[in-house]
Amino acid sequence: MKKLIALLLSMVCAAGTMVSCGKADDGFDGILTHNYNYDLSEYIDLAEYKGLPAEGYRYEVTDEMVEEQILSTRSFYSRLTDVERGAQIGDTVYIDYVGTMDGAEFEGGSETDCELTLGTGTFPDEFENAILGATAETELSVDFTFPDPYLTAPEYSGRDVHFDIHVHTVCEQELPEYTEDFVRGYLGYDSIADFEAGLRQLLADRYQNMYYQYVNGQVWNTVYENTTVKKFPEDEVRKQYDEVVEAEKYYAGLQGINFADYIGVNYQMTEDEYYAFVQEEVEKRIKREMICYAIARAENITLTEEEYKKRATEYALDYYGLESLEAFETVYSHGSICQMLMFDKVHEAIVDYAEITYVND
Repeated sequence: MKKLIALLLSMVCAAGTMVSCGKADDGFDGILTHNYNYDLSEYIDLAEYKGLPAEGYRYEVTDEMVEEQILSTRSFYSRLTDVERGAQIGDTVYIDYVGTMDGAEFEGGSETDCELTLGTGTFPDEFENAILGATAETELSVDFTFPDPYLTAPEYSGRDVHFDIHVHTVCEQELPEYTEDFVRGYLGYDSIADFEAGLRQLLADRYQNMYYQYVNGQVWNTVYENTTVKKFPEDEVRKQYDEVVEAEKYYAGLQGINFADYIGVNYQMTEDEYYAFVQEEVEKRIKREMICYAIARAENITLTEEEYKKRATEYALDYYGLESLEAFETVYSHGSICQMLMFDKVHEAIVDYAEITYVND
């Protein structure tokens, strides 16, 4: 499935909840007509959405990619065993360290029982290099200058630092053997061949999804920016505005605090600034919704019950981390989920219509 994150209903309208956009029993035939059930040309001049130029890239799943995933899977099930030799790249060491600048300890510069896998770049190269070759129960010290800029902690960029390091243990990663028994016992596949076929499909789906999101970001922005709003449907604006504000007031009440204080703490805004913010965000959302409904009607994009079950189940499991479609439907209304999935189909359509220049040809 070309799974685009639904741009319209992913907006949480500042309240932290998805506003219901349809009745629970909307059904599938009425998804195009239940909301914005009027002539949208009175409200927007829809921009051209077919044949828009965009950059893309061709992708293929290579043997090297599969091998990397196999190694990553084995690493996930690996175990660490203590070794008596000196530390090497790829080993995990357990250390205490104390860092000082100008003779004084600095914030974030000390830790006890820190787990560090050498070669991951978790610490500056000079720090990790000082540990290479060290054995268990070794005392070390190292002096160096932080890079400039040092993005991890910009306030330390270009500063001289001294570290005292105590190495407790040195461990190597012991990978499980890549056998039929391993893929059956740990991964739930019948054979290595089945597992590798599954990996190839997973990688293909991942790259296709990345491709669609990349192209969608280009063409959707073009459609959105070039669509002109003649006027906003007042009833829809008022409805969504009220839903957002009332939800926030409900949460403020649950916490037992004044609404102005609640807004100040959560949004660092005054009430007036918050109301203006909600108005602006609701209008942006309604513009996006009107564009999607207009395209869906022009292209007769709808949603069958079979599509709903397949797509909504994938959303529930893969994106929202829920255990089932039924769990998804207890959190969001059926109408909201239908609209989300239909809007995804709209985004997929404008990507499919795009004129792609492949940058890696």
